[in-house]
Amino acid sequence: MKRRRWLLIGFAAVALGAAAVALLRPRPPEEFPLVELVPDDAILYAGFPDYRRIEALETPWKDEIRRRLDPARPHLAGPVAVYLDREFQWVALARLTRASALVAGAEVERGAAVTAQTPEALARHKARAKSLAENPEFRALGMHGFLNIDALRLSGRLRDTSAVGFEIDPGLPLAIRGRALYRGHLFRSYLERYVQAPLQGPPQGAAPFRAALTEYFPRLWEEILHGLPALDREKVELEVRALERDFLERRPLSEFLANLGPSWGFSVAPVPEGLPTLVAWIDLPDDGTREILGKLIHRAVSDGAQARRDRGAGPLFELSAEGSVWRVKPGGLWAARLGESYTPAYRFEKNRFVFSTRASALEAPASSSGTSHIAVEVDRAAVFAQTEALVPLFADFEFQGEAERSAWVTYMRTFTPWILTALERRFPDPAERSKYLDGQRAQLEAKALEEISKTPRYREECERRRRAIAAWDERLRWIDRASASGRFTSDGFRFEVNVSASQKH
Repeated sequence: MKRRRWLLIGFAAVALGAAAVALLRPRPPEEFPLVELVPDDAILYAGFPDYRRIEALETPWKDEIRRRLDPARPHLAGPVAVYLDREFQWVALARLTRASALVAGAEVERGAAVTAQTPEALARHKARAKSLAENPEFRALGMHGFLNIDALRLSGRLRDTSAVGFEIDPGLPLAIRGRALYRGHLFRSYLERYVQAPLQGPPQGAAPFRAALTEYFPRLWEEILHGLPALDREKVELEVRALERDFLERRPLSEFLANLGPSWGFSVAPVPEGLPTLVAWIDLPDDGTREILGKLIHRAVSDGAQARRDRGAGPLFELSAEGSVWRVKPGGLWAARLGESYTPAYRFEKNRFVFSTRASALEAPASSSGTSHIAVEVDRAAVFAQTEALVPLFADFEFQGEAERSAWVTYMRTFTPWILTALERRFPDPAERSKYLDGQRAQLEAKALEEISKTPRYREECERRRRAIAAWDERLRWIDRASASGRFTSDGFRFEVNVSASQKH
């Protein structure tokens, strides 16, 4: 009997030891953490092989993440993941140790704890039919981060890519590297028009927002045409045929547009007073292209003004030469309201077309050599300061309708039938008369906005906007500067984003 008892005890000990080994042994490493639990229609997925990588991310939420993970730390096996579902609600997944998974509560699925933003998000998670691991684009990218562009249902140029894969390198500076896949029907277009484009670096200078970009302008022109109503598109196409006949020796306009760029860029910089200034430019290949472009601009403006004159309307804007600078003189409310902050102009700076929203700041930053097709530099503090300078403009937009109604009442009282009859003798040309009346109405609207700007509700709107900007500034205060670069390649658009943290954070 004693021998049998010891045999039973031995077998029990072996069984308990095997169970302990099965429960306590570490889980095998996961190439893509918990991806089999993420639905295939998830908008965003980020998986981390080790939860300590999340704690290492230099973000404002680092301490809060560490605080929340501390109580659960003994139960975590390492891998964690977060995803946004099709309703833009988050779901978090954490792989548990085998022992913890065995004794955990109901919200455990296939060895992972599951928590969600709302009960509805948790229900959608449980009702998934397929996993992201089965998504062919996710498998092709093979990265720990995935953005499903298809699920976002974007429009325009943002739909050129179907999905984005990325990796996050925690630390200082924070780096995100990845690749975006071209859509199949656009692959050849990108290979021929973008991949072979010259490489460049970010524009030089001190502007807090600078970008150098690559574009194939015939495609941009086609997108503009397709966005027009049918009648307007027909008129534009007639005008294009006239320009091709008179300036391009009957060659297609798209052939000329293909010579522009492909490098272009813009910068946004503050000025001592008023609104920030936007400067944009397009590089030109030679003097011949520059001369033709100048003629095309003048002819298009002239023909557009004539078309409006034929309808008895004044021009939307006029051009006037001041040396080598061409001033663009718009009419309407904003020209009257913004004053010197809005004095658009352009010129040709050697073989470069330069446009600015302020004639006194018509100078593009120098280009730089580099290894990118797209390069962006951002200074967070300066950008938010510039955004705050736009608060009065945002408030003007909010009260614009009210100002127009008030101005219309004053306009009807001022320009009585008797006054209009007198104006017919003063301006026999209907287009000139319309131009005069439009200018008067714009002045009345600007005056009405000026009066509204003195009211408490206008100041309250400005304060509301400032609080919203300050809130975002506070959320992103940990960022000092950010830069992004990208290059079109034969297997997709490869990019890198670097964020340097503020020393004050």
